[in-house]
Amino acid sequence: MKPTYRILASATLLLGAIALVSCTSTAMSPEDRVTARAELFDHVSSALSTTSVMAIKGTYGASCTARTGAWTIALNGYVMLTGETPLTVVSGDVGCALSVTEVKAGAVASSQSFKPAAPIVLAADYAAVGVPFMLAGAGPIQFYANFRLQPDLAFNSDFVMQMVYSDTVSETDLNTISNYAVTIATATAAAVPAPNATLALTGLVIKVDSHAVVKSATGTAVLKQGNVVAQTYVIDLDTVGAPPTYATLDTAYSLPANVRVAMTGATSTIAADDFSLVGLDLTVAKKRNVIVVNTLDGVRSYQVFQITFSKP
Repeated sequence: MKPTYRILASATLLLGAIALVSCTSTAMSPEDRVTARAELFDHVSSALSTTSVMAIKGTYGASCTARTGAWTIALNGYVMLTGETPLTVVSGDVGCALSVTEVKAGAVASSQSFKPAAPIVLAADYAAVGVPFMLAGAGPIQFYANFRLQPDLAFNSDFVMQMVYSDTVSETDLNTISNYAVTIATATAAAVPAPNATLALTGLVIKVDSHAVVKSATGTAVLKQGNVVAQTYVIDLDTVGAPPTYATLDTAYSLPANVRVAMTGATSTIAADDFSLVGLDLTVAKKRNVIVVNTLDGVRSYQVFQITFSKP
């Protein structure tokens, strides 16, 4: 019976847990080969859940040492058929390329074959866009999937094949742009006025993968002086709280890790790298604070831009 699928209603829905499987081989001793397991990340609301994916199948590349033909990673009770062999790679075989050719899904006794239009060559990171899978490789698209091998392609240890899949291609897209919001606060001491700078973030491009992990941060933010001129600023990795107080801002400004940057002109540019975002998981939103300082006779007053970065 052909399975039915529903289009994903919410782009932020994450269903299912992680399914794991270890594969062994009797062809070589354990110290000579590394084994594969699979992790499934379900971003769908259809019948294709982590418990209905039975197997991931593929082929070895021509440069793989002592490996040819097809391999299979069995999941959720799938029993390999005659001729199917588990995925293993000779330890340290850095030239071995692996490709996915099929995903079997459905009930244990009646799983069906879903295939891409062409084999998917695996890399250490997800592809820019998820690949469509069709029933037996033809007809309407049933779901989109993206794959990567972790921790790398050196095969020096047992490795993980991660598969993220969804009814909606954007949920498997590496190049999803993150969201951000900014709030502004000030804290003054004595008669020293707080700066009134402005901060523009339109030049920042923050991209996350299908698990909401920041994969790249490029461009610059622009900090522009106001009527009350500031002399320095620091980038703080979320230590001041919300709302911030004079005490928390003063402490953050004095932290050795928060480098004081002089503001010598009408504008200052802040590189995306200065926000230390790459590698962050934005499933839970993360904050960065740009603390701008006006100092007069050794007394400081503060303006702070609290930037909240979140997944799409």
